[in-house]
Amino acid sequence: MTAHTLAIDVGGVLYYDEPFDLAWLQGVWELSRADEPALTMDAFLRAMRTFYQDRTPGSPPPSLFPPNGTKSWQRVRARWTSLVQPIPGAVDALTGLAGTYEVCVVANQPPECLAALRTLGIERQVRLVALDSLVGYAKPDPRLFTWALDQLGWKPDHTVVVGDRLDHDAIPALALGCSAAIVSVDDGWSAPSGVAPEIVTAYRDLRGRRDHTRGQSTGYWALATLGDLSDVLQAFDRDQHGPRGDRKVHP
Repeated sequence: MTAHTLAIDVGGVLYYDEPFDLAWLQGVWELSRADEPALTMDAFLRAMRTFYQDRTPGSPPPSLFPPNGTKSWQRVRARWTSLVQPIPGAVDALTGLAGTYEVCVVANQPPECLAALRTLGIERQVRLVALDSLVGYAKPDPRLFTWALDQLGWKPDHTVVVGDRLDHDAIPALALGCSAAIVSVDDGWSAPSGVAPEIVTAYRDLRGRRDHTRGQSTGYWALATLGDLSDVLQAFDRDQHGPRGDRKVHP
């Protein structure tokens, strides 16, 4: 397989997810405390831990202090671009990849992601931006990938899906006949201004327990950053067309 086309995720690959989560949690806390002045931080943190620990990958999230979870999410969406923290080197890496390969974006993101990609200079470098909020299918449903490939006329066996989760990215991509690469970035994000330290500490602990990049499958490339993908693909293509060597990697 020679990779000619790339379908790249956004959260966890191009910019950090965590600032949005934390801004949302802080908003839920403030709204809930306004409704219920007796609510303690300890009680809120217990509910927060239950919320994250009870979530089933691929299922809709349960409510957290409804309707304040929805109200807080609306506030986060209103300030989406200001919360964006690009992963170091990721935008430059995408620019380099777009100079060699055809690239699209396939992601579970709200419509406000389009403005963020435009601000980062990414939108003009990709062939298509397919967001679940606009297309109507959400990962891990493979129909989101299929929709994007159909729009572009791309073949699965010539496409590499790049994401940060096995369940949302690698597994559906491999099932479609695509190759897959999973990025595991560092914790270089910062909490948005105004988030309670107790919420940040509890969230970091929960993030440490929820690693969606680990699994039994070995059918994907494991990358530290998006910047590693170019070298991996070049080595793979070189070995596919030349003598079998030690650098060959099976996606």
